[in-house]
This record gives sequence, C-alpha cells and structure tokens, in this order.
Amino acid sequence: MIFIQPSIQLLKDHRDEPTKKMLHHLVERKRKYETYKSKCFKAQFLTFVLAMGFIVYLYAFIVKPTGGQLEMIFHYIFNGKYHILMVLLIVGGYGSAQYFKKKEEKAETEFHNLRCEVIRKSIELWPQPTHWKIRHEVFSLMKNEFDINLFHESK
Repeated sequence: MIFIQPSIQLLKDHRDEPTKKMLHHLVERKRKYETYKSKCFKAQFLTFVLAMGFIVYLYAFIVKPTGGQLEMIFHYIFNGKYHILMVLLIVGGYGSAQYFKKKEEKAETEFHNLRCEVIRKSIELWPQPTHWKIRHEVFSLMKNEFDINLFHESK
C-alpha cells in the first residue's frame, strides 16, 4: 500500500484514487529532485572549501617561504605526506558533485515530465464546467503546500 500525503488524501470528494496517486507521485518526484539538488550543492561547497583551503595552505606554507622557486615548490609538494591525500579528496569531491549533478538533472527531467503530464491530463481528470473549480483548488493546494506549479507547463 502506498502512503499518500495527508493533504492529498483529504481531497475526499475532489478526486478519485488514481488522481490522488498521480499527485502523490508528483510530490515524491519533487522531493527526490530537491534531495539530489541539496546533495549536489553540499558536494560542490565542500569541494570548493577544500580547494580554497589547499590553495591558501600551498601559498602560505610552500610558495611564500621558498620565494617562488619552482624546483623547491614541486619538491615540497611531492614530498608532503598529506598533499596527495588532499588532492585526492578534492578530486573525489568534484567527482561526487558531478555524479549528484547528473542525478539531479535526471530527477528534474522526470519531475517536469510528470508535472506536464498532469497539466495536459487535467482536462480529462476535471471535466470543464462542473469540476473546474475543484481543479483550481487542487492546483492551489499543490502550489501552496508543495511548491508545485500545475497552472503552467513552463519551469
């Protein structure tokens, strides 16, 4: 059995069960998209902080004391125990950011396609004269509670 959001479930007379499930899947896809968006941002931020910290460290403790001599700079960088580890952490952070970015884009596409499908099928789900006010109430609920715009197809 699928757990449907309480606010969607409370649409008692407003819609049938398949429509409620469709709206619930739309909310799930939105949450999935937002989760990947958050993970991508965290990975990008962590990578940026690590990279900036490493650059500041290199400048303050290697470049400045050696007077900018390339031989000495490379010698200290490649002889340091933790320098390779920091570079690997930065590369790993960048890779994970790219991974989450691809997942985010895929989840956004899935969410947008389902949202557009609900908009296109709204004429069938809520026949014009009798249920059009109910449709507006459902769309307003989705906009206010879940920040999902079903009034227009554009992003």
